[in-house]
Order: sequence, then C-alpha cells, then structure tokens
Amino acid sequence: VTAALMMGTAGLPHVITRFYTVPSVRAARYSAGWALLFIALLYTTAPAIATFAKFNLLNTLNGKTPAEVETLDWANKWTETGLLKFEDKNGDGILTFTGVADTTEIVIDRDIIVLSTPEVAQLAPWVIALVAAGGLAAALSTASGLLLAMSSAVSHDIYFRILNPNASEGNRLMVGRGMIFLAILLAGYFGVNPPGFVGQVVAMAFGLAAASTFPAILLGIFDKRTNAPGAIAGLVVGLVFTMVMIGMMRSVQIFGTATPMMTDFMGISAEGIGTIGMILNLIITYVVSRVTAAPPQEIQDLVESVRVPRGAGEAAVH
Repeated sequence: VTAALMMGTAGLPHVITRFYTVPSVRAARYSAGWALLFIALLYTTAPAIATFAKFNLLNTLNGKTPAEVETLDWANKWTETGLLKFEDKNGDGILTFTGVADTTEIVIDRDIIVLSTPEVAQLAPWVIALVAAGGLAAALSTASGLLLAMSSAVSHDIYFRILNPNASEGNRLMVGRGMIFLAILLAGYFGVNPPGFVGQVVAMAFGLAAASTFPAILLGIFDKRTNAPGAIAGLVVGLVFTMVMIGMMRSVQIFGTATPMMTDFMGISAEGIGTIGMILNLIITYVVSRVTAAPPQEIQDLVESVRVPRGAGEAAVH
C-alpha cells in the first residue's frame, strides 16, 4: 500500500500538470521541495488529528443513555444521514462502543470522523463553516484538475494524435467535453456507490495511477530505449490488471455480489494491488520497447537533456 501511494503520487496527471506553471527546471525543483515539505506536514499530523477526533466523538457518545444522545443536535443531524447509528442492543440503558460489528451499539461511519469534530467540540459556527468550505474547495480543486487532465489526454493525445490527426479544434473541444461528461457520470456513480470508505478509495485511485502512468514517466526519463508502443502496452496491461483485481476484490460494493470474487491477491489487498500492476507495467514496457523500433535520435537526445542539464560536463581547469 505504501509503495502504491508513493508511486501513485508521482504519476497523478493533475499533479504533473502543475509543473507546467513554473518557468524553469530550477523552479520546478524548488516547487517540488516545498510541496514535499507541506505534504509531509499534512500526512504526519493527519493521524493525530484523526485520533483526537475519534476520541472526542466516542467520549461524547460512549457510556451515555439513548435519551442523552438524542439531546445532542449534531448527533441527530448525523443520524438522519445514516452515517451515525446507535441502538441499545442489550437493553441495559447504556450505549457502548465495542468496535465489533455484531455487539457495538454505536456505529460511526469513518467518513464523518473529521467532519463532525467541530460540532462535537462545540466550536463556533464559523469554524464549522470553515472546515466545510475547506473540504469542499479541496474536492472541487482536485476534481477540476483531474477532469481537465482526462479531457486533454483523450481529445489531444488519443483522438488527435492517434485516431484523427486532421481533426479541427472544434472537434477536439467536443471530444474533450464529452470525456468530461462521461467522467462526471462515472464519478457520480462511484460517489453514490463507493467501493470503500474515503481512505480506501483514495488508496485504490493512487494504485491505478501507479500501475498506469508512473512506469512510463520513470522509464521515459531513465531509459532512452523506451518507445511509444512499449509505454502503451505497459500502460494497458498495468491498468487493466489493477482494475480487474480491484473489481473482483470489491465485487460486493461494485457489482452487488453476495461475497467478494477474490479476497486478496497473494496476500495483497485492493488498496495495494497497484504495486503489482506497476511491476507488470514496467516489465511489459521494457520488453516491448526492446523488441520494437527504437525512438528517433532527437527523442533520445531530448531524454538525455532532461537527465543532464545543458552546460553540464566534466570539470575543466581554468
């Protein structure tokens, strides 16, 4: 899972496009360094925030009577959404959280742990609004970046460069808009019928990125022999393998089967299967690139210039 998250981050298309906004390679390296710093701060503090949030949530509900819980406005609001449930199963008049599905009397959806924290802590309404606005802004920013990246890839890289080189700008624009519409429908379906809670879905998405785009980026920089047929073959194999594995392991949520078609693959869950897809992608890309024609010399020179900046060379005596 860790490998899929790390390599998937490097292969996220909407993150890669952010580097187009910098004026030079030097600026790109500085921006990447600052980005890693803030990402590290986020990921190191997120577990602590989640722990405190869950503690406050359980401390407010655990050991209370149903009547006491019903007096909490925030609990009633989340109960109406179905994301918070409580039931006195043993009839002792006390709600107890055990963490076991069959015996626990308090069921908390993991997606609301952080969102409900300001209400549980009885913070000011403007703080609650700030948290909600921040979450919505982050979701919209990420979604818009992904939609633009997908529409550009389909309309320009696939439709214009491969399928119809004579396509006009108007046709490419229509194809891009159609791709955005289809992506919104697909995202909406999985938003209503998620294959897991937010953390699991994010891990699976990063796994798909690791299994598809990351190997092409890596070999495109460090292997001058990598060509388009190899990159395409590896991308298709890695992406299809990962999608099939996730679909089989999450068949209950996605296809509505009674039991999962597959629980794991060699002990690897759906959240980490992208690592195996990435390895397959690397192997297929390398092999196909070796048995097909080499890239043009100007492409190989371009790759060399990316690895070794212009002006670099052996030390000279002055």
